[in-house]
Amino acid sequence: MRMKTIMFWFCFCPVVVLAQNPFEAYYLSKQRLQEKDTAGYFYLAEQAYTLAPFNVEFTINYARACVTVGRQIRATALLQNVAEMGFDYGLENDTTFEPLWKQSKFKQIAEKAKQGAKLTASNYAFSLKEKDLIPEGITYDPRQQKFYVSSIYKRKIVGINMDGTSFDLIGEAQDGLYSTLGMKVDAARNHLWVMGVMNTPRAKSMNESDFGKSAVFQYELDSRKLIRKYVLDDTLKHLFNDLTSVNGSLYITDSENGTIYQIDKEAQTFTRFFHWDWMFYPNGITATPDKKYLFVAHWAGISRISVADTQMVMLQTKTTTTLTGIDGLYFYNNSLIGVQNGAGPQSRIVKFDLNKTMDAVTKTTILESQNPLYNIPTTGTIVDDEFYFIANSQLQNFDAQGKIFPPEKMQPTYILKLKLDSKE
Repeated sequence: MRMKTIMFWFCFCPVVVLAQNPFEAYYLSKQRLQEKDTAGYFYLAEQAYTLAPFNVEFTINYARACVTVGRQIRATALLQNVAEMGFDYGLENDTTFEPLWKQSKFKQIAEKAKQGAKLTASNYAFSLKEKDLIPEGITYDPRQQKFYVSSIYKRKIVGINMDGTSFDLIGEAQDGLYSTLGMKVDAARNHLWVMGVMNTPRAKSMNESDFGKSAVFQYELDSRKLIRKYVLDDTLKHLFNDLTSVNGSLYITDSENGTIYQIDKEAQTFTRFFHWDWMFYPNGITATPDKKYLFVAHWAGISRISVADTQMVMLQTKTTTTLTGIDGLYFYNNSLIGVQNGAGPQSRIVKFDLNKTMDAVTKTTILESQNPLYNIPTTGTIVDDEFYFIANSQLQNFDAQGKIFPPEKMQPTYILKLKLDSKE
């Protein structure tokens, strides 16, 4: 699920203050800009970037601030990094950068950004005619050769046959099912695990008593019956978002409080596995084939966590690569495939090659970017060296009151597929 917008409320002082975190520094810098406080704007923009140089929006904001104080060389270097990442911010139309427009280096950067930000390589796989699904998760059932797609708005799960025909696997709000997010098929047990949440207004129906709840639903696929609903007996807010399976256990990202939870399938226990205060909004999660490591995507990048002892390291990468803004995350041939919908102005599918110790990214390949069908791509699944993914979740197709757009403003759900290079 795409990382929600974070808003902070601050007590503004007439002088520049040291912000407590990069988000605070960023929003304070924008306030200073509106107040035409150039020095304050630059100071706070630089602080936000220094605290979180991996954040592309902070980088662009800092580049703008550099121009306002005459640090054009620094601004050009920052814009070069963003262009190398493959994001196009329309620099040639941003009047803040007008002092750079006539420079040949700036023109090269702007052109490179445009070339790298648009790449269509996927093929059509399936489509679902229900325009108001608002899908988020997709998984594959190898036993029955079917795909399953979740629905945030309709609180159900749709099945897709290989011939493209579809059916309701789990009906709307069946068994009290919440808005559905990430899912995983346990082929050995013939079970389907579903992440559910009711802390969003994007649901067709909702009991007020359920608002703010999150649960994990376990279904038997043949009978389509609910086996068990897992909830935590505490007072914390939860958003169980995505999951992966390792050695008889499920590992689940809780995007609300920076935690990974574990469900032991045999013991039927639901416990906290890992927590880190700086792991804000953990989202996609995947595991290595040897079951040794988990990889978790969150706002600061991607963490590698040891299953045996929970030791965590942040994946290292070059300044021209960003590991932020990733929704779905999947391990493939010593690389990670990510659906990157929150890092910059363009959504894309990215492949991160890892080193032998799997603690650093050695190469980044943009597999696809800014496909015309994209409307917030979210998650995918790998089947026979092909990556099937939701191209248009339409997560933002709601008005200010949380009401879904009318049918004429909606599109069918498109599932696209990308061929992965199995030789690498």
